Amino acid sequence: MSTAALRTLAVLSICLLSSPIVQAREALDRLFGMGPVDTFTIESETLGRDFHIYVRKPLNYDEADCKWPVVYLLDGGILFPMLSPLQFMMEIDELAPPVVMVGISYGGLGSRNGNFRATDYTAPSDEETRFGGAAAYQDFLAVELIPRIQANYRVDQANSLVLGQSLGGQFTLLTALNRPELFGFYLAINPAIHRNLDLFLNLEAAERAATTPLMITRSTQERARYRTPLQQWLTQRQQDFGEALELEIRWLAGEHHASSAPAAYQAVMSWWSPNACER
Repeated sequence: MSTAALRTLAVLSICLLSSPIVQAREALDRLFGMGPVDTFTIESETLGRDFHIYVRKPLNYDEADCKWPVVYLLDGGILFPMLSPLQFMMEIDELAPPVVMVGISYGGLGSRNGNFRATDYTAPSDEETRFGGAAAYQDFLAVELIPRIQANYRVDQANSLVLGQSLGGQFTLLTALNRPELFGFYLAINPAIHRNLDLFLNLEAAERAATTPLMITRSTQERARYRTPLQQWLTQRQQDFGEALELEIRWLAGEHHASSAPAAYQAVMSWWSPNACER
């Protein structure tokens, strides 16, 4: 290596070593399309695991003394950084009112990194031993997460939306049927029920005081392993839930199984149409 190259490398090294380290919170604040964002961790007594919570408040949250619509995002480690800037841009175009967004993150991919979505989001299955933890996860939401959000933020839980994609879509579909009181509105994005279809074919809706609004979005490029079981469930059971569900089905043209969340979010916001928080 030439003397000039060595001198340049030495200067770059000194610059890097002398640069201040940006703290994680400061770095997150610089992604202004996502914020302002609060973060905290819940050490769940119900499940014995940690959940990392991200809360995006509207820009004028502190200026309006009222309760805000609230959106809960399953798979928050992916969907929160994906959808919170989209929400911000939709507010600019007046396609959506400002909302509080709550991302629920495991903090990593795969069960070795503490991600137990295959357990938490699913009803029991004879085909998959990891499945079956949805009831406990519903308890976590009901007893630990939702009360904490309500205690620390001005949100209208009756005017809430929960959304999940794939196995998360299974969870929102299941919860709309058997624990409808947890949220006001439900979005199931390409719900994956292929490994416990029989359970869903035989599942009855719990009693409720009013019909539960549920949107199911379906991608036109969905793989058959997911598309066919969902179609079978809809064909056999859709009419059975007429008094329990206010069911809305939307096709997302050109979308695929895992990448359709932004299109689904735009669809659900026009359908949900939450009341704006007014001063």
